[in-house]
Amino acid sequence: MIANIPYYLVSLCLFVPAANAVAQDSSAIDQRVESMISKLSLEQKIRLLGGEDGMFIKAEPAIGLPRVKMSDGPMGVRTWGPTTGYAAGVGLAASWDVDLAHRIGTGLGQDARARGVSFLLGPGVNIYRAPMNGRNFEYMGEDPYLAGQIASSYIQGVQSQGVIATVKHYAANNSEFDRHGSNSIVDERALREIYFPVFEAAVKQGHVGAVMDSYNLLNGEHATQNAFLNIEVLRKQWGFKGILMSDWGATYDGVAAANGGLDLEMPDAAFMNAKALLPAVQNGKVPVATIDEKLRRIFRTLIQFGILDRDQTDPGISAYNQNGRAIALQSAEEAAVLLKNEGNLLPLDAKKLKMIAVIGPDAWPAVVTAGGSAEVTAFAPVSILTGLSDALAGSGVTVTYSRGLKPIEDVFGDGSQLSVDADGKEHGLRKEVFKGGDFTAAPDATSTVDNVSGYGPWHWGPPPTIKGVRWSGYYTPRKSGKQWFILAGMGRDGYKLYLNNELVLERKDRCRITTPPTSRPASR
Repeated sequence: MIANIPYYLVSLCLFVPAANAVAQDSSAIDQRVESMISKLSLEQKIRLLGGEDGMFIKAEPAIGLPRVKMSDGPMGVRTWGPTTGYAAGVGLAASWDVDLAHRIGTGLGQDARARGVSFLLGPGVNIYRAPMNGRNFEYMGEDPYLAGQIASSYIQGVQSQGVIATVKHYAANNSEFDRHGSNSIVDERALREIYFPVFEAAVKQGHVGAVMDSYNLLNGEHATQNAFLNIEVLRKQWGFKGILMSDWGATYDGVAAANGGLDLEMPDAAFMNAKALLPAVQNGKVPVATIDEKLRRIFRTLIQFGILDRDQTDPGISAYNQNGRAIALQSAEEAAVLLKNEGNLLPLDAKKLKMIAVIGPDAWPAVVTAGGSAEVTAFAPVSILTGLSDALAGSGVTVTYSRGLKPIEDVFGDGSQLSVDADGKEHGLRKEVFKGGDFTAAPDATSTVDNVSGYGPWHWGPPPTIKGVRWSGYYTPRKSGKQWFILAGMGRDGYKLYLNNELVLERKDRCRITTPPTSRPASR
């Protein structure tokens, strides 16, 4: 179906000159924008450069600016309750179907309008370059051209409903691990041929309304303050006139970000705030014109999409949208790729079957996505087990199930063979808390606990006091013989495993290598 792509793009060029829903006179928009800016003090202007409450652009009633709502959403409008889940980015790309991408975008746009959402934080388009990247499932494969065509159609579908699509994460973002500190060193040719084309297509063909900067550094400079990335390439070379926002907590220097092209810091103004920018304006480090340009792009985009002139929620669209559900089903079907069908086993013939064994931890309950900011809470998710069983109901075929593996919580929660001492007499683990996060200092508190639990990395709202926690102890097998050991660490966690006093596995903690300015919720 790749032959569909060039033909479809010709059709778009003929019939869809711009991918937003509201046609307005450009000069009238300019006059309105300038009028809004003229009514604001410098402090009010700076206040509008940062979001609030996790998912909103701040309101300014004096100029008719409402509080504007956003949502996570490459695969569904996930932030505001149950919703329809569509094909993952890699599945959508595997369909090679730009028309399907447009219809999925339209469905997402309608789901957004039903929930009062004006910004959809998708599509995710980072190119597959590292198989261990935890967010690869969100993205559209390793081919820059294919990804660009699928993404552009997706964007046009979203924006046909008056919802601003946000292409992310710009750019060369290939690792969730140490994402605040990883430095993507990429030469000019690789950027132009591999990493940039999908974003360029999103801007030039998709006419995307917003771009999200990534966490990582690109060639030594964080994306949110990278003038080459944001000003030279995105603005000047590609002609992007929309809103450039940060990923959630991906801003590190307010003055550098302001001068480096960032328009909107999310989820709040931790750095592009009055404390940082007022002195910078007064001493000439940040021109007032730079602040005004950011507001022009924000206001103009909101006006172009009609967001200032209508209720953001469309009560005429059902949140439980049957049309969207039909598109979601088709997207799941088109995303499936059959690699081998030995002996024509498929499709299964119920008349020839007596029993089917379903084995695996993801067979039940339904796993709608791989988690994170793309996770969707579906209205009625169907698992492999229940779907197969329902399809064979009344056929006489027995469907059995085994998880096969213990839940990870059970594996790490079983402390029955752990002890504080080498002789195994004192059950549990030693837990040490270091309030400053410095493990070379003496611990501030020590206790004995049953297992490693009760310590999560993500926090909404004000960050907690920075601290480090270390658990240590001994494991004594119940039986002699071959033993399997499983170790895991989230984010910057580290671990060491000794066998008979010999270090055999280690992941060094990265807590002191790159520390983000504040604790943040998971990325968008």
